[in-house]
Amino acid sequence: MKSCFSPTAVRAQGKAWQIRILLNQWLKEAGPSAKLTDLIDTRL
Repeated sequence: MKSCFSPTAVRAQGKAWQIRILLNQWLKEAGPSAKLTDLIDTRL
C-alpha cells in the first residue's frame, strides 16, 4: 500500500479495503469536519 502527498494532490494505491482503512485513519486524525486541503497541509 502506497500513499503520496504533494502540495496539490493526494495519491493512494492499494486494494479497495486498504484504501478504506487508510481513509478512515486519516479521518480520525483530521476530524470529521476537516477538508481535503487541511489534510494535505498537515501531511506536508
